[in-house]
Amino acid sequence: MPVCRQTELFLLSVLLGGGLGVLWDVFRALRAIFPVMGKAVPTAVCDGLYLILCGIGIYIFSLIMGDGQVRGYYWLGAFLGAVIYILTAGTVVIGIIRSIFGTVYRVLGNIIGKMSKPFAKMFQKIGTKKGYKFVTNAKKMFHKCKYYQKDLKSKGQMVYNKTAKMK
Repeated sequence: MPVCRQTELFLLSVLLGGGLGVLWDVFRALRAIFPVMGKAVPTAVCDGLYLILCGIGIYIFSLIMGDGQVRGYYWLGAFLGAVIYILTAGTVVIGIIRSIFGTVYRVLGNIIGKMSKPFAKMFQKIGTKKGYKFVTNAKKMFHKCKYYQKDLKSKGQMVYNKTAKMK
């Protein structure tokens, strides 16, 4: 295989790596969209799927472009292309994605919070009238937490002042 063909294949594998970098951003966006599931499971699934897709992509690239010859510089070019994309355009893209979804989560959280507030107050009133112990305990705990916070802020220390009286 002539050197100019090898150089062409290397540069094409760099482009392939840029495409794999875009795929990496898609998986990072999916993890940003679904943070509720925790971090370990989605990260492991996305990373495993990404590695499988990278292997398949480079294999298909080798079959079509490289006449079935798998060369090490395909892998090197794909790696360099992905790194270049992630360090340049990838940081901008993921920043935009995170700001968009952060705004969406904030707006949805405010809407859901405002919609659920009347129901929470209604259940609290029902629970107080019925004398449910968890409602009265929750009120006491909330009052204690507020008192402890005030005390910690005023003293500037992490030790509860036992001589202060609760109101």
